[in-house]
Amino acid sequence: MKLSGQTPGCRVAWAREQHAPLVCLLLGHLVFGGVLLLWNLGALQNLELIAYDQALRWRSPPPPDERIVLIGETEADIQRWGHPLPDGILADLLERLLQGRPQVIGVDKYRDLPAPPGSERLNQLLREHPEIIWVMKFGNPAAGEPAIAPPAVLAHSDRIGFSDVPLDLDGLVRRGLLFLDDGQQFATAFPLSVALRYLQAKGIGLQPDPHNADWLRLGATTLPPLTTDTGGYIHLDAGGYQYLLDFRGRIDPTQIYSVTDVLAGWVPAARWTDKIILLGSMAVSLRDDFQVPVRYSPAKGIHSPQPIDEATGRIAGITLHGLQINQLLRFALAGDRPLHGLPDHLETGWLWVGCLIGVGLALCQLHFRWLLMLMAGALTLLTGLWQIAFTQQLWLPWVAPALGLTSAAALCSVYRSVYERTEKRLMMNLFARHVAPEVAETLWRERQHFLEDGRLRSQRLTATVLFTDIQGFTTLAENLEPAQLMDWLNRYMEAMSEVVMTHGGVINKYIGDAVMALFGVPTPRQIEAEIAADATRAVTCALAMGERLRQLNADWAQQGLPVIAMRVGIQTGPLVAGSLGSRRRLEYTVLGDTVNSASRLESFEKDAHHTVGSVCRVLIGETTFHYLNRNISSLSHALIGETLYHDLDDRLRITEVSRVHLKGKQQAIAVYRVERITQND
Repeated sequence: MKLSGQTPGCRVAWAREQHAPLVCLLLGHLVFGGVLLLWNLGALQNLELIAYDQALRWRSPPPPDERIVLIGETEADIQRWGHPLPDGILADLLERLLQGRPQVIGVDKYRDLPAPPGSERLNQLLREHPEIIWVMKFGNPAAGEPAIAPPAVLAHSDRIGFSDVPLDLDGLVRRGLLFLDDGQQFATAFPLSVALRYLQAKGIGLQPDPHNADWLRLGATTLPPLTTDTGGYIHLDAGGYQYLLDFRGRIDPTQIYSVTDVLAGWVPAARWTDKIILLGSMAVSLRDDFQVPVRYSPAKGIHSPQPIDEATGRIAGITLHGLQINQLLRFALAGDRPLHGLPDHLETGWLWVGCLIGVGLALCQLHFRWLLMLMAGALTLLTGLWQIAFTQQLWLPWVAPALGLTSAAALCSVYRSVYERTEKRLMMNLFARHVAPEVAETLWRERQHFLEDGRLRSQRLTATVLFTDIQGFTTLAENLEPAQLMDWLNRYMEAMSEVVMTHGGVINKYIGDAVMALFGVPTPRQIEAEIAADATRAVTCALAMGERLRQLNADWAQQGLPVIAMRVGIQTGPLVAGSLGSRRRLEYTVLGDTVNSASRLESFEKDAHHTVGSVCRVLIGETTFHYLNRNISSLSHALIGETLYHDLDDRLRITEVSRVHLKGKQQAIAVYRVERITQND
């Protein structure tokens, strides 16, 4: 059984099998490096932000914050009171609110220039009521955003705050600001100014963190500033003092009113007591709205303007300020932790673990369908861990490790699939044409038992060897044309090979007109009954070869072609099986005294011991005889004299020829002739 010109590739395949875990680890680290590169280039940031948004939405709706009241300027208010709202009307509005004794009033309306009439009365009101906080715009001249000053009466006081909001590249608001500093001026964010005013009565303010002087502490919570690579962000402009918005708060929909609601006296002053009141625009035409990653669905009141336009998912500016104030109050009073990420080296380790999981899945060598199911389970587990971390205010990257896991599993699976196809091609080239298909598949399933260092592993086993030869082939070959001879011989070989494989044998090689077949290889037999079964199959195969030859002779006689007889020698015993040859030519073969004995039995006294009319002489060795006798006796048949009865219609006659010294053998062995007889004989 030979394989030519393919061995070097096969040696590589076997080497890959031996080192598959190392190769898969290498591929996993290549995936890790590629995903890490994509991550550091920012190619995955948008996907990570989408995952972040989804994690925010998965949270259960929080209870509404009853401390915060929104007064929104609607389209109806603009039509009734005008725009910009005159200073006198604005003063009336503030006076009505102050009657309820709120803790703080935050006005989210630019007033860098007066809007008479009533400007002086508004200024006087601002001087007398320190609970009023006004908005201004810090601006960014480099981006074409000019600064907008607060009312002149509040300039350089601590009662102002900027309304600037950092936007991500997709236009969504996910971050808040506490401070901005451009080297010339330092400013506090409007939500922080309002929150600090509210917390002032409780004796709470900003303090430096005792463990890190560059961090701030609000009440019981330390607020570490965002870095350029926090969570899924890459190369973030982290200027100022930024923090992640968690959107865990919610504005009470029953505490949202319009300007007209207040000025018309439709709302009792007691509604404002001890509240945080935010006054600003909710009119779409004023374009003071922002896109946020969450969606709320508050109940709509008769007079209440909506803080969210559900058609576009945009949120009013004062609603955004209210959510930020809610978050700052939770930091200070409830001890809520801010959303944060891991240090860079731990995030890299998280990605590395994801890639290793993918490698592990591929090394399981599962069917493709089961591999997909296992990958889905691993991704579900990864998502679960990621979500649990998020509930603990820890933002881990999800897209990068998920991509690493799936890519590593896919790449390693492709690698294994390619070399397994190479291995299977080698095994099939060695065996498929010489054994039955089911035997070849068994060899493939159990290939790990047969392969070692690019060759079939050498084995000591007990098997049965069968040799055949054509009687008088040399004379026959001289009388036929070469092409005719080759066609005739191929038909003979094809017929004999089919009989061997039908009986579970392995065609080991063709030697001219001779055939060498094996029973009991390459899968080692573990018990005596299996060895006996192989011996029985070999003898049965030899007799079947004789019957097949009778049919061939009948066909050849009609065609005017020569008819022939054949000899068969069979011996059972120990031998060594394995690969033999060079890199360019490799052969699966067997070696040992058993092989030599079978060959000598076939050629023993070539012209003797033929039965009249028989076309196939079958001689078996003593060991094969004993195994044959044992196997058939175990089936409740009986050996009587020289005849071994199978049943009433089919019997074997086994006759001892003699005890002889085979050529090249020092010890004598018993030789038996096997024939099939029927009731008619």
